[in-house]
Amino acid sequence: MTLKSTFKLALLSLLLNSSGVLAADNSAVLGQWDLSLNLQGNEIPINLTITEDTDGLGGTWTGPQATNTLSDVSLVGDTLSFSMQTQQGSLKVSFELEGDTLNGGLSTPQGNLPIVGKKSS
Repeated sequence: MTLKSTFKLALLSLLLNSSGVLAADNSAVLGQWDLSLNLQGNEIPINLTITEDTDGLGGTWTGPQATNTLSDVSLVGDTLSFSMQTQQGSLKVSFELEGDTLNGGLSTPQGNLPIVGKKSS
């Protein structure tokens, strides 16, 4: 076996065995969040729960009318984003994480609705 082949095997082994090290640290977004959605000057309270299991991130969005299950939840850098299916169709939400604060918006056909919140647990 050549030195080049040995190096390739060692590199492959290192990459396969270090997948846990390369996984994202999602701990900053996990838990309960108390959010406030601004809709035409009215503040609507939202409870956001972000969870993690072997399939990745998930969670729920609970507002005054209903609870929605989150899909396509991801944390890339300091950006938390997800989608949810509602009576109005599929909606997308994106936040910037700053410590224990989320600042972002809900994309709707009528435009972006601002949302801010703090981690509650």
